[in-house]
Amino acid sequence: MKTFFDCVPCFIRQALDALRMIEVSEEATERILRLVLLAAAEVEMDQSPPAMGRVIHRIIREETGSSDPYREIKARSTRRALDSVPVAEERIAAAPNPLRASIRFAIAGNVMDFALPSHWDGDRVERSLEAALSKPLDEEALAVLEQALAEASSILVLGDNAGEAVFDRLMIERFPPGKTTYAVKGSPVINDVVREDALAAGLDRVAEIVDNGSDAPGTILDICSPQFRRRFQDADLVIAKGQANYETLCGQSRPVWFLTQVKCPVIARDLKAEVGDWIVSPRQPEVELAEQG
Repeated sequence: MKTFFDCVPCFIRQALDALRMIEVSEEATERILRLVLLAAAEVEMDQSPPAMGRVIHRIIREETGSSDPYREIKARSTRRALDSVPVAEERIAAAPNPLRASIRFAIAGNVMDFALPSHWDGDRVERSLEAALSKPLDEEALAVLEQALAEASSILVLGDNAGEAVFDRLMIERFPPGKTTYAVKGSPVINDVVREDALAAGLDRVAEIVDNGSDAPGTILDICSPQFRRRFQDADLVIAKGQANYETLCGQSRPVWFLTQVKCPVIARDLKAEVGDWIVSPRQPEVELAEQG
């Protein structure tokens, strides 16, 4: 997915929100924002928005001297998610279809996104989890995904945010055992899940954890490690969490299932959806669902 003009002011807002969130001084904020503005002026519009996100957050890490500015924020979000697990597990177990219910909770957890701070606050998280079993979702697509999971011999799940990863674990627990690999970032960017966060979420109990060798939001395959690219191509089924993975993988030639909340008008237009919608969709939903019957 290319970068649109509407994305440019969002780059600057994301940088400013990030600097305020990690409590950088006013002087340092001005200096770093000027560097971000210079970088934004040179952005290649045919690249995906996460390519610019990678640049922004490299600047922030380098200029603040912190290799993982969001570490404590990520730890807090993981603790919050873990506190919600007993209720989520009870609701999943009581649902008519626990697998589909667990997928819904995995999408509900996608609200824990610090790249868009206005979409992450305590009330919003609680509302998202409360809506997990009632939010409108494409049931036909869920049925096709359920069948694909049953038939796959290898499943690759591309993680998105720390905290959210806890609900990914609840979903993977309902997958056929021993078949799932969970991909994390190679090094920190925003609050995206890295190995440390995945272990804190308990994902090592249900999946093999691998990193993609990249510090970009989403999954920009060209800058991922050769080992990860082989896993991506060889997996029978790829499930990608979150908007950044959609932005970076929606043009791929191989099928990818996307699970995300729509938080941005640009993404909404691309998906023919509304901001606030929840999405479970293969790369080409109309074609692939038609082929499945």
